This record gives sequence, structure tokens and C-alpha cells, in this order.
Amino acid sequence: MNAKKMRKKIAASRRARMQRERAVSPVVATLILILVAVAAAAALYLWLVAWQGNVTGGIGQPNAQSTLSIGGSTSVYPFSSYAVTQFEQNNSDVVISNNQGGTGAGLAAVCSGQVDIGAASAPEVISTLQTNDGCPATATEQTVAYDGVDAITPAANVHGLQSISWDTLQAVYVAASTTQTAITGGNLALPGHYTMGNGAATTTGAPALVATPAVTGFVWDQIPACAAAVGTDCGNTYAFGVTTVAVQPSTTPPATEVACVAVGFTNDLCDAAATDATTCGWTVCAGGTVASPATNSIQVWARQEVSGTTQSFIARLLAVGATGTTPSGIGFSGCSGDNQFDGCGLAYTHLGTGNPAVIAGVAANPDAIGYASDGLAQTTGSGVVPVDFQGFGQTTVVAIIGESTALKAIASGIAAGTTGNYGAQSYVGWRPFVYIETAPPTGETLRYLQFVMDPANNENFAAESAEISVYASGLAGVVPVTAIA
Repeated sequence: MNAKKMRKKIAASRRARMQRERAVSPVVATLILILVAVAAAAALYLWLVAWQGNVTGGIGQPNAQSTLSIGGSTSVYPFSSYAVTQFEQNNSDVVISNNQGGTGAGLAAVCSGQVDIGAASAPEVISTLQTNDGCPATATEQTVAYDGVDAITPAANVHGLQSISWDTLQAVYVAASTTQTAITGGNLALPGHYTMGNGAATTTGAPALVATPAVTGFVWDQIPACAAAVGTDCGNTYAFGVTTVAVQPSTTPPATEVACVAVGFTNDLCDAAATDATTCGWTVCAGGTVASPATNSIQVWARQEVSGTTQSFIARLLAVGATGTTPSGIGFSGCSGDNQFDGCGLAYTHLGTGNPAVIAGVAANPDAIGYASDGLAQTTGSGVVPVDFQGFGQTTVVAIIGESTALKAIASGIAAGTTGNYGAQSYVGWRPFVYIETAPPTGETLRYLQFVMDPANNENFAAESAEISVYASGLAGVVPVTAIA
């Protein structure tokens, strides 16, 4: 009996334990389900965060990225910058590095394979690139826009210089050279052209106007009246070196000082002795201020690196290498060697690397004169102003002050350059913007060039950088455009 009770007790205990176990299992299951759900939610959150990070990090990053590099002229740099920005916006798989350092640096870089495209601000000849820069014969070039080179003065313009002629500007640069060497192949005394010389008639019969200066160069009140020249006297066709004054008959020089028309510059036209060896009998003197008097030396600025801007300035504004008495002889060859000042036997104290440095140097010195890209010089806030210019063989001053005026004059000069017949408002200071590659372009280079040479794009980039498009209306049918296949 006792054993039977014991078995019943054990069976009851088992049943109670099993009931307790069955009662706990749903709780455990629920807890397990909760834990699983939390873990799944955490995993989902982490996955979403990672996915969102990948998407955010991928914005603007191409799946397969290619690179393209451009380097060279500081004049071309703004044009290229606009083109590069818009190209990258339309081609997310290509990243372009756009650099500046001067035409010479760009040509050396592209020919040595350091960049894909070299940017130059003067025309380049493939054979010359082979000889001077080691470029292969397979090199190609495309003119992508046009610009001009201006003579510039500080925006304050305390000396009142409003215009200048090629031979006056040439004489100023020769006199300011620390080597005092005449320009190789230059035209300081072409027949019928007046220059600042040694006070006696030149061998070609053109009378000189003022004495040869000391090594410091000319001072501001030595800018001559008969600086420009086609003809034999100072008739009304001549432009003075400063702002327009009343032209006096060559036989009756003024007995006393005559005021200049320019407001604030009353000493622009100065009395001169009747014995002066000039046809006019007097000189035009630029004005000044107490801080910067007219007797201050003209501080000439130049580029210190190989520059397309310098090459164009020497060959076209200074007319070095020009022959005859008409503009048809003006090219881009300049002096021997690399067509820079050293090839002309000239050297200067005030030097800058790139257009921006020269512009900044001129802007900071009230006695300075220099040269720079028209597009950069006429940019608002540059601190300099261009000087209206009378080119080689031209009988009138060409107006370039004002962006729209300059663009029209440059476009007229480009068109005239095909015939050599520079008209009254054809600016001789124009030059091309050129891209150089070591072989016919392919891949990203080809895509970029095709983008730049698209007519609508090209006109847009030129307008944004204040340059002349290769498709400008005034050039249509006159200047050839190189097709990019």
C-alpha cells in the first residue's frame, strides 16, 4: 500500500512538473521572438545606414573615372576654366585638372607627356615645337578662341596717358632695358617714322625727338608729340602719345605752354625751343601729381617666363621684325630664339610670372606701364586700364578701352590679319588661343575638344571669359576653323 501511494505521488509530481514546463514555454518563445525581432531591426538599421552612406558618398563620383590634364598660358586659363567646369557637369566620368604657368611651361609639359593638352596664347608651328620643345611630329594644334594683348597703365592713370603709338612704346621698352641694347631686327627708325632718339636726324631721315635717356629709361614728360608716323610732318592725321590735343601747324610751335584737353592734366602740351630737331617743334608731356610727378621714370613691367603674351606683344605691339611701311608685314615671329625679350637683347627689373603678376605689379605702381591679356586687363577690379593704341602703319588710334569696344576691334583685327590691311579700328594686338596635343586626340581628350569646339559652347565660353569665339559673326568665312573629327 505504501508502495502504491509512492508511485501515485511520483506520477502526480511528474504531471505537475510537465504542466509547469508547458506553462513556461510560451513565455520563453515570446522572449525569443522579441529578441529575434530586435536583432533583425538592428541589422536592418545598420544595413540602411551603410546603404545611405554609400549613396551619399557616391554623389558626384563616377563609376569609372578618367582624368585629363591641361596646362599652360595664364591668358587661356580663364577660357579653359569655364569649359572644364561645364564639361565635367555634362561628363561625370571625367575629371579634368586645369593648370596655368605660362605658354612656355605648357608647351614643355605637353611635349614631355606631363599634361594631355598644352595651352598657348600665340600661334605654334609643329616644326618649331619639335625643335624647341621636343614634341613629336605627330603633334596637333587647334585654335579655340582669340584674344588681344594690351599696353596697360594703373587704373588711377596719374600721368594722363590715353593712347600710345607702336614706336613710342618700342622706344620706352628699349630705353628701360638694363642692357640698353637696340632690339634685334627692330624698326626704331623706319623711313617716315618718328622716334625718341638722340636729338639728331636718323640715318633714314626721320628726326628724333628727345635725348637718349640714361639707363633708368625715359621719364613721363619725355613722351613725344610726333611719336607715331606715316608721313613727313605732324599733320592732323597724327595721334599724340597722350590724350588728343589741339594740333598746331608744324611751322608755328607755341610760344608758351598750351593746356591739354584732358581735364586735370594741364601740363600735357609743353613749350619747346625753336631749335628742337623735331618737325613739330614741341613735345607732348604726360602729366603727373605731387606724389608721382611727370619727371618720374617710366617703370616698365615684363614677363619673366616664356610667354605667348610676350611674344605677341613684341611682334605686334612693338612691331619688332616688321618691314616696310604697311601693317602687312606684322607677324608673330618677333626676335630670334624663342621670341622673348632675351632674344631681343633686352632685360628688365620689374618682372612677373603670368598675366596676374604683371597686372598686379602695374596696378600697384603709379609710374608703371606694362602689357597683359585684354580679357584679364579689362576684368572689373583688375586695377589697370588698357591704353588705346596706334599700330604699325596705322594713321589712327584704335579704341580698345571698354570690353565691348575691344572685342569689336580685336575681331576686326583678326579679319584684317588675313589680308594685312588693318583699318582705322582694326587692332593689331590680336592673337589666338591654341591647344596642343602630341598626337591626334582620342578618348577623353577628343571628347573635351569636341565639346569646346561645339559652336554654341565655344561662343558661350568666349563670352564668359571676355574673349572672341572662333565662330564670331565677324570671322565667319574669313578665319578658318579646324574641325575636330
